[in-house]
Amino acid sequence: MKALAPVARSFPFQQPRHQGPFALDLLAYDRIAIVAVGAAISILPVLNPKGPLNVAPVDLIMASGIIAVILWAGASHTGVHAPYVIPLTGLLVTGLVAALVGNAPKTGGTAVIQEIFLLGWCAAITTLVRTPRALRAVVRTWSLSSIVWGVILLLAEAGGVASVPGGSGGLGGRSRLWFDHPNLAGNYFAVAVFVVLATRYPRRRALRIPALMILIAAVALTGSNTALLTLPLGGLVIAFIRFRQRHGTSSALAVVLTLVIATAAAWAALAGTVATVVEDTDAPIVRYSVGRYSKSASSRESLFRTMYELFREGTQIGVGPSATKQALADLDAPVAKQAHNDYLATLVERGPLGVVALVGLIAAIALRAGSIQRLAPRWASVIPNPAALAAVLVGFLLTALTHEVLHYRHFWTLLAVVAALHLYGTQRPIPAAKPLERGFAGNVAGTNDVSGIP
Repeated sequence: MKALAPVARSFPFQQPRHQGPFALDLLAYDRIAIVAVGAAISILPVLNPKGPLNVAPVDLIMASGIIAVILWAGASHTGVHAPYVIPLTGLLVTGLVAALVGNAPKTGGTAVIQEIFLLGWCAAITTLVRTPRALRAVVRTWSLSSIVWGVILLLAEAGGVASVPGGSGGLGGRSRLWFDHPNLAGNYFAVAVFVVLATRYPRRRALRIPALMILIAAVALTGSNTALLTLPLGGLVIAFIRFRQRHGTSSALAVVLTLVIATAAAWAALAGTVATVVEDTDAPIVRYSVGRYSKSASSRESLFRTMYELFREGTQIGVGPSATKQALADLDAPVAKQAHNDYLATLVERGPLGVVALVGLIAAIALRAGSIQRLAPRWASVIPNPAALAAVLVGFLLTALTHEVLHYRHFWTLLAVVAALHLYGTQRPIPAAKPLERGFAGNVAGTNDVSGIP
């Protein structure tokens, strides 16, 4: 907590609306809220050991952050914003109905509770970061803590530490620390790369470049192929957005298509050589990452085919959230695993209506990601490279093809930041003033920058 004190002091305290014996308490709520939320963000990787209802240690700190924000919002008469609530309600309702009529009501009910909790976490952050200074405290905490976790992972690997209290590393040569699995660890560090790029923090390039190298090395040590692929894909998205802003959509599409074709041609030419090198290597991390690509792809193809057959032979309601593995086992399927695909999982577990809700969620995210590419000046000083946030969201679309990301805590943290920028930080045109109002036009900034609001 003491380590977060400098960040907390930068938070724009809400001034109490009355003076009296409780005035100091209102100011204290501001500090408590920012410290609690910052503490939860700083320990997002601590997902083990698990407690009842799959509760992780970080969930307890996240819950304290939610409570602190509720107390602050109530004491300061601040409105609470719950972004994405409409599509997520669709997912919750379809999931709850499927859980109640399915063969795994407990598993499905637990998943629905987790989703309600994550919506509360997203709403808490969105409500809290109403000013640029508040957002700065949150995103800088995220950047610095992810770099620290990257250093911890590198030191554990360099020291040959195969296990750490409460979690394990070195699974098949792949590191994961306290994450549930190496792929989740890889995704966390890949997202952190784009958070650092978006915030350009650390501010000094001499520090930021080594920090990015640490995070990229951490991604590599997890051996997650999807996380590794997210990095160049995200870079391509950033390049597209930047080029589009300067030269137009047509030119940007032409450049991107050229790069994609060139990359595909290079891969086709070098694929055989790469496969030979991978087969002959003695490095475990290579064998268990790039080397397992073909086997992993074949396994997932078989799983996805079996899941689709499960949907065709089942009801339109679904088997229930997180119940795919049990449903496949009940049918004596040759492959009985969790879905490993958010799109197909939603169809099988929540039915077609659940897919409609998921599409609505993706559309809501895309709308916000597009709107934040033009930020008001004070907000742009906090997120000088918003294209990086759009890039990592595209990366999540890719990751959802091979993993279930809807329960990733850092995913909903990112969605909260994007929603807050959309609500408070985007530039919007001011309607033309009426004749009697033109005398006040000089006081209009032309944006909805609320950075001056206490």
